[in-house]
Amino acid sequence: MALVPAVLVGGGVPAVAAGDTLTITTLDRGGKKVAVTTTVVDLATNRSRSVKSGQAKELPKGTYAVLARIDTGFVSTLGASVVKVSGTTATTLDARRGRRVTLDVSPVPASDDGLEIQTVAQVCAVSKFGVAEVQASDFMSGDLHVIPNSSKKLAFAAMRTWSALSGETDRYAVRYSTTGIPSTPARTFSRSSLATVNMETRRGPSASVDSSLAVQSIDRSCGSMMYSGLFTTDRPYRTKVLLSPGKWDIHAERWATIKDGSSRYIGGMSAPRQVAAGKTYNLRYVQAAWGPAAVVPQLNGGWISYSLNNMFADPGFPQHSAEGGDKATATLTFRGKTVKTVKDRGWEPTEKYLDYKVKKAGWYTLTNTATRYYPEITFPSGMLSPKTSITFRFKAKPKSWVTPAVYAVTMQPAGLNLYNQAKPGSTTNVPLKLTRPKAGPYAGKNPTVKTVTGKASFDDGRTWRSVPVKKINGTWTALVGNPQSGAVSLRVRVTYTTGGYTDVTIIRAYGIG
Repeated sequence: MALVPAVLVGGGVPAVAAGDTLTITTLDRGGKKVAVTTTVVDLATNRSRSVKSGQAKELPKGTYAVLARIDTGFVSTLGASVVKVSGTTATTLDARRGRRVTLDVSPVPASDDGLEIQTVAQVCAVSKFGVAEVQASDFMSGDLHVIPNSSKKLAFAAMRTWSALSGETDRYAVRYSTTGIPSTPARTFSRSSLATVNMETRRGPSASVDSSLAVQSIDRSCGSMMYSGLFTTDRPYRTKVLLSPGKWDIHAERWATIKDGSSRYIGGMSAPRQVAAGKTYNLRYVQAAWGPAAVVPQLNGGWISYSLNNMFADPGFPQHSAEGGDKATATLTFRGKTVKTVKDRGWEPTEKYLDYKVKKAGWYTLTNTATRYYPEITFPSGMLSPKTSITFRFKAKPKSWVTPAVYAVTMQPAGLNLYNQAKPGSTTNVPLKLTRPKAGPYAGKNPTVKTVTGKASFDDGRTWRSVPVKKINGTWTALVGNPQSGAVSLRVRVTYTTGGYTDVTIIRAYGIG
């Protein structure tokens, strides 16, 4: 990496003044000199470079933060210092000065199955341009240290997690951060000071039965990259995650075994949350009725544009598909004639769009039909949501910039179990969420809903029967009488006073069991 210029010599070539050097000495916990690769940060620019300890390094004059991890066997010590480089400059990071990082919860978390405990810590250089960090964990040793330093140009953060390998045992994650590196890097959190997240991850529509749960501390300060897995399972589950107050991202990620026996990441969801002491929150992943995302066509300068690649969204996270992997065919018709067809054959290198330049004003009908497609994965038996489709009818005219007057429709079946199944012969309420994402300043007016109708199929879409749709607490809701076994496919049509409509179909939206 090129050095930051200190002076300019003839011809505008950057150069470092002779004799401006920094030598970093690193000592392990036994006082022995060890060579490590440190991170040196120019605090004027936040530019980082790697510098090996024990060697003089030429640098432009300036103020730098030196960040390092010094390992002694399996024990890691983090250290940092701030130095002004001018002439011959030296600094020493001595792991013998390290203080043990200790985060606890009172009363101590317990589990019949035992808990895995892990601490992750960072030392950071903080400038007006950003944060640079070096990280270590006690995963192998159960012991992690940090060298105190009171400089306000440095920061410290630590996160500790308690996680059970299985079952519904509570999981914990706490975080502590300071400006400067404290002489006592320890803190105890009372259980009553933590937030509670009731977590639920279901099965059914995912292309895999394997999933993992993880937490990440997020904000713009030191510690924003600390991440810890809590557990992995092949079963649906409910658990409580207790978090210290602050900003967290809660991840649920899914992996599938492919034909060569290896594991492949196929999708995940994350939920950023600001949590407060003593408060309770609810979070559910892998809900039933994966269908078209909350996306509608756009008219950009008279061009109709619609992505084919967002057809299997979890209704709890409707902005985009929950997992990659599908084939799709989109068609656009005008006055009964097909004017454009686009196919996504699956796993193409770029996102696929239907784009069409409007030549004549009038009513256009856009349909996109998608099926799940993973050529190297065997789908779980009875997988839900293998196929979806959506149709929009809307007006368009040349050279216009507007979001067409149609809604996206998300179905949210209620009262299902962890396998996204309703009880045989019961009635399932399916709230319908109508959304109209507005791209840019040319949104246009929302359409007025004229009618909402629903249908259900108990034979994977071969035959359909009408179901009542009512407003319940202000939300359009389909009331579906369930069969004794199998699965329920759903179809909903929303018509508008303009004459347009949205029609959504989800095959095997939820199961019976």
